[in-house]
Amino acid sequence: MVTLSDDEVVLIRSLLTALRAIKVREIDKALVILSKGERGTSC
Repeated sequence: MVTLSDDEVVLIRSLLTALRAIKVREIDKALVILSKGERGTSC
């Protein structure tokens, strides 16, 4: 098992938080694009 210092834990946590934010933003963009596409075909 690897032992991490407090600084390393903070760094890893901030990186994971940033990655999660990017993923959520990309998913939101995809959902918006899909919903626009659905509205266009149903009219």
